[in-house]
Amino acid sequence: MSSQEPKKKVPIYFYYLTISKQKDSDDSSTYDIQQIVDSFSKLLSYITTKNLTDRKKDITTSEKVVWLDSYTDLKNGNYNIIFKSAKYNHVRNEIDTDTMTELGTRKRQQDGDEEKTHLCVRLAKGQHRFLAVHESNHYGISINCIIDYLNTQFANYNEDSEDKYHYTLSHEIMPGDDFLSSLKNARTTSALKLTVSKEDIKDDFMQFANRDDIDDEVEIWLKRPKGAKKFPDNLIKAYYDDLQSNNRIKKISVKGTNASGQFEVDTDLMKMKHYLSVQSEVITNEVNSADFFDKAQVFIEEMRNKK
Repeated sequence: MSSQEPKKKVPIYFYYLTISKQKDSDDSSTYDIQQIVDSFSKLLSYITTKNLTDRKKDITTSEKVVWLDSYTDLKNGNYNIIFKSAKYNHVRNEIDTDTMTELGTRKRQQDGDEEKTHLCVRLAKGQHRFLAVHESNHYGISINCIIDYLNTQFANYNEDSEDKYHYTLSHEIMPGDDFLSSLKNARTTSALKLTVSKEDIKDDFMQFANRDDIDDEVEIWLKRPKGAKKFPDNLIKAYYDDLQSNNRIKKISVKGTNASGQFEVDTDLMKMKHYLSVQSEVITNEVNSADFFDKAQVFIEEMRNKK
């Protein structure tokens, strides 16, 4: 056996996770992040106490089953989570690619190759949300699939537990710095749209309408200064920094022109992406879980130190 561990480059994407607490209209309790953390910890424990047949979710559109395999609660709202999935109904003739010997079909319709997908969840300091680092695995599961799975389990947990609150999980893309870089090449910027939560609009204007009839998210369009070809770079940067740190702004969209003509860019399309060099398993070439979580934690700390 080689003394050097096999390695692979693993793409990771970054998201913000928010857990919403549903309560009655006459409930005046505030959003307590520690209560949210406790409930999420209980959810993960609730899932892993089930046997695998009760833990799995069948994603029929993808012909894939998904389940939470294991997790480590690092305390204070920090978790290392491993999901597994297996695609079924995929039977093919197999062949030895060295000798080109045909091996026939050796799988049944219900047999699937087990795949791991890793998720680092860290409580964002000073915020009521979590940072999530998702391993992008072509054969694994997407962040949307993970959120859907956890919300299904949250619904079951809500029914089975004595917790008086119900919880739902949502995610937002953490934009990369490419968003700001793309605007540097703009010749003009004609429209700037901010998507914010209606809860963060605290002026008299909102009182003119029945607030229950207003969507939870409100779009604010800003007009370009008179005589200017572009919005000030420092203005967009300030909004971008707020999106990254305060969670009041959910999305930023900009329309304008560049050397190629008209363009439109928004923070949802410019996902933050990074590559980790991670040890892989000798036989399966899967990511080594311990090394992935170690490398991801190092990069998270580097990100925090830059801010």
